[in-house]
Amino acid sequence: MKISRRNFLLGLGATGVVAGGASALVPMMQREGTLVNAKSRALHVEGTEGKLPKESDVVIIGAGIQGIMTAINLAERGLSVTMCEKGEVAGEMSGRAYSQIISYKTSPEIFPLHHYGKKVWRGMNEKIGMDTSYRTHGRVEAIPHEQELAVVEEWIKLNSENPGFDTPLKTRIIKGEELAARLPGAQSQWTIAGFEEDAGSVDPETGVSMLARYAMQIGVKIYTHCAVRGIETAAGKISDVVTEKGSIKTSSVVLAGGIWTRLFMGNMGVDIPTLNIYLSQQRVTAVPGAPKGNVHLPNGIHFREQADGTYAVAPRIFTSSIVKDSFILGPGFLHLLGGGELPLEFKMGPDLWNSFKTPTSWKNDEVTPFEEYRVAMATPNNEHLDRVFNKMKAEFPVFKDSKVVERWGAAINLTSDELPIISEVPQYPGLFINTATGWGMTESPASGQITADLVMGKTPFIDATPYSMKRFS
Repeated sequence: MKISRRNFLLGLGATGVVAGGASALVPMMQREGTLVNAKSRALHVEGTEGKLPKESDVVIIGAGIQGIMTAINLAERGLSVTMCEKGEVAGEMSGRAYSQIISYKTSPEIFPLHHYGKKVWRGMNEKIGMDTSYRTHGRVEAIPHEQELAVVEEWIKLNSENPGFDTPLKTRIIKGEELAARLPGAQSQWTIAGFEEDAGSVDPETGVSMLARYAMQIGVKIYTHCAVRGIETAAGKISDVVTEKGSIKTSSVVLAGGIWTRLFMGNMGVDIPTLNIYLSQQRVTAVPGAPKGNVHLPNGIHFREQADGTYAVAPRIFTSSIVKDSFILGPGFLHLLGGGELPLEFKMGPDLWNSFKTPTSWKNDEVTPFEEYRVAMATPNNEHLDRVFNKMKAEFPVFKDSKVVERWGAAINLTSDELPIISEVPQYPGLFINTATGWGMTESPASGQITADLVMGKTPFIDATPYSMKRFS
């Protein structure tokens, strides 16, 4: 059976430290990618001023894309919503994502999240009355051989029958002049490709910030530089959220903490089996005659046209920084070892020492790690970024005069089964988690609505069983 890209990354990331020998230590030490305090890339959002409210129907921890989408869904249903963000809106992964809006070749469990997400994003600018930067401009993925073609054709057939949400699947096979028009100037002889006509993209530095501004317009309160230290209960139910700036009474809490979710829940005695994986991104200048839209080539070239004409370029090479959790979670990820579409490298460095120094438990009146890392991200791997940009120039000579505008690192937290966590926490009724997606921008419209359904005690509009925490028990 073919192992997917994410399976390969997760399996190796979790077990590399266990399986690796001493001979691997020198190159591992030389890898780039370390978690550090960083500056936000996202368009600044001025948070709510003044004191925290004494109470709120729902408190959301984390103002990234998952938290913001959840907040919008809840506020539109008439609930009072307060968001507490330790740093800046979209300061971490949500302002650094590759941000394709796609459903191509996704699994049966993931497909409805993506198909619905694409539909919602297409109407987002009109809905909120702002330009999120979202554009529908299609995505072409070259198909390298007959076996892959058979996989794509079967996927298209399966998902064309009943894609759902009154929205047809608009993915098809292209070749000849149509493919050549999508890849003008390509040096390789690509003969066939999958084309996702309704794929799009969002510039992460803009999109989430505009959604946050809309959320505030409809009544959501967003307090930035306001780390949540813990959650209190009374009579077995959620009663208060304790922040560095005071407490808020509430009966419902949504944790959308990204890479910090495992640490936060660990302090509450709940194990969230996710590992953090690093990746690097860059943005390069536009050039006349370059391919438009989103392009994915199996020779390691991946780029996405931004709203301003620049291009986001991703090496699609991931780094597993070996930390304490690599030892703890490694055995649970062993079954995922196998071949993969993309490579993973290991990093043995400061993160390992820091993971043993970072407190894993604290009291609600104590300073937490979240206050030490207001905006934290991995440092970029410039070797990976140089390599993919050079490949891009060789494949499309039109980019030879293109220049790097900026580079950044990012980090995502993922589960061993490739699925997000969208679930109530069984041990704490009234506490919900929305995290662990490698496709946050695409999945967020659906995950935000599912989370809102769960908070309100309604049956989710998409079956949330595959995303429940109960699957880990």
